[in-house]
Formats: sequence, C-alpha cells, structure tokens
Amino acid sequence: MRISWNNRPAVSIRPEVADAKMGLAGKDVPWQKRRDNMKNVCLNCHNNQWVDNFYEQYDSLLDLYHKKFAQPGMALMDLAKPLLRPAEFSNRLDFTWYELWHHEGRRARMGASMMGPDYTHWHGTYEVAKRFYAEFVPELEELIEKGRHSRDPEKTRAAEALDTKLREVLESPDHQWFENKMDPAEVERRKMAAEEFNARYQDRPAP
Repeated sequence: MRISWNNRPAVSIRPEVADAKMGLAGKDVPWQKRRDNMKNVCLNCHNNQWVDNFYEQYDSLLDLYHKKFAQPGMALMDLAKPLLRPAEFSNRLDFTWYELWHHEGRRARMGASMMGPDYTHWHGTYEVAKRFYAEFVPELEELIEKGRHSRDPEKTRAAEALDTKLREVLESPDHQWFENKMDPAEVERRKMAAEEFNARYQDRPAP
C-alpha cells in the first residue's frame, strides 16, 4: 500500500489498475494515497524537499523511458506482427523486444524506484538504448526490406506501414540524433555542457 507505480508491464501502470485486473481489494486505493503512505515513512529520516526531489526524479525517469522507448516500441511491434512468424518467440525480434522492456527496462525503472544509480543507468537506460538502436531498429529495418520484396501484397503494405512509423519515431526529437538531424542549437548546448563537466572534474586529483 506504499507503491505508486507497478513497473512489471512494458509500460508502467498505477497499482490500483493492476489490482483491479487481479480482483484485489487494492483497486479501491488510489496511487496518491499509497504515495502519501510511503512519504510518511521517508519523512522519518528525510525532509520534505529531499522526498519530493526523489519522486521528481523517479517519475521523470519513467516518463522518459515510456515516451522514448516503451510506447514507440509497442507501436512498432504491433505493426511488425504481419511480417513475423505467428508463433510467439519464433522470431529474433520477439526476444530483442522482450529483453529491452522486460530486462533492461524493468531494471531501469526498479533502479530508479530504489535509488540505485548503477541499475538505473548502466544496467538500465544504457542497455535499453543499446538494445533499441543496435538491435531493435536494425531488425525492424531488415524486416521492412524483406517485406517490401515479398510477393504477398499484404506483407508489402505492412512493410510500408512499419517503415512509416519507424521513420516517424526516429525523426522525433527523442531520436533525431540517431539520424544526424538534431537541432544545431541542441548540439551546441550538449557540447557546452560536456565541456563544462570536463572542466569541472578532469583536473581533480584521484581520491
């Protein structure tokens, strides 16, 4: 009764939604009440600002993961289905997508929920991004190319629909860098941030 997100699905859901699906009494307890219960525990040792900052970071990490990877990934997988063998996990893409959300995506979300930076980033968001760009996208492109050369007109249409969605995703602000189409102002901002970071830390003696 203190958990304000259920991080088990590909896209996190509120716990009362999960409880309703399972017929549990918790369906009547909104997530806001559960979060207040958790905050009351946190406030035994921490002040309000510290607790609020934690939830700001946690919610923001979930929002980033959902909008950048999980929701586009689910949409792409739905469009890919006509081009795949029908048996679940009989396709390489099935495993790639499963590991992206179920393994790396869950680790990132659970790491954020428990303030574990290594699990949030190096074993979480880094691996989500690596899986997405180095495996998921190339496998979708391979599927599209194969579908375009199919003699089945339905598969040809499915390939074009999938390609349209993939182009839409990759040209969105979250993924423009991958296509080398990032706004020059954003490129410069990131360059300056990196230079500032390096200037701050590179000359510090090792502990």
